[in-house]
Amino acid sequence: MAQWKELPDALDEPGRQFVAELRRLKSGSGLSLAALADRTSCSKSSWERYLNGSYLPPAVVVEELARLGGGDVDRTLALRSLAEDSWSAGGEASSAVTPDAPPEPGDAEPVGPVDADAAAPPRRPTRRTALTAAAVVTLGVVVAAMVFLVSRETSGTVNGDDRRGEKAAFVFEPGRTHTCDIHREDGLLHAGHSDTRDALLQQISTSWDVVEAQCLLAHRGYSPGLVDGAYGAETEKAVKRFQEAAGLVTDGHMGPHTWKALRR
Repeated sequence: MAQWKELPDALDEPGRQFVAELRRLKSGSGLSLAALADRTSCSKSSWERYLNGSYLPPAVVVEELARLGGGDVDRTLALRSLAEDSWSAGGEASSAVTPDAPPEPGDAEPVGPVDADAAAPPRRPTRRTALTAAAVVTLGVVVAAMVFLVSRETSGTVNGDDRRGEKAAFVFEPGRTHTCDIHREDGLLHAGHSDTRDALLQQISTSWDVVEAQCLLAHRGYSPGLVDGAYGAETEKAVKRFQEAAGLVTDGHMGPHTWKALRR
């Protein structure tokens, strides 16, 4: 078992949970730091910083590690999102919130033979290169137009999903937020993402049910932070405030009684 360094004192609970998950995934991958660097988008020295809680890794690197370690990609990205919020709040570790940081002097490590062309001066683009680039741009415009036309066909939708139809499987994307379509249906309040009345939610759930709860909480004046589908600390605080005001057990968990009060 790897002997990990003590985490920085300034790192709060969401950050510690995230780094603990990174360490678990690294162990689950069975890879050394050098092997991990070979299989991912960052260097061995960067992985040392990430696993010691000094730097917050970029989302793409977190996804790579989750897949190598057999973890839940959505859950790991949600943990990263919560850690980023807490890291940015201040403290010693906040200065370390950065994408894969360049190695410090004397920190460089060999990553294989040097490509001779990499050091050569840039060549003037040829006519063939220019034609190829133009073709790629044209193809991109065509694809974008097709996507736009398909999206136009889903009239009356919320984020591309019909309010009454089946939604696509929820995929958590760090930084992505969802709109809320607040309306009443059969006397109950809805936000267009889920019809559940009894889903059990707590940290760290990620689902359309969470988006629904976040929308309804915000509508009632209990801000959950970002409406991103990740049940983090801010959402839990909002649920507790709502439960207290509604005379419910204040445990911060969404259950049948809280859903019932929230949908009135």
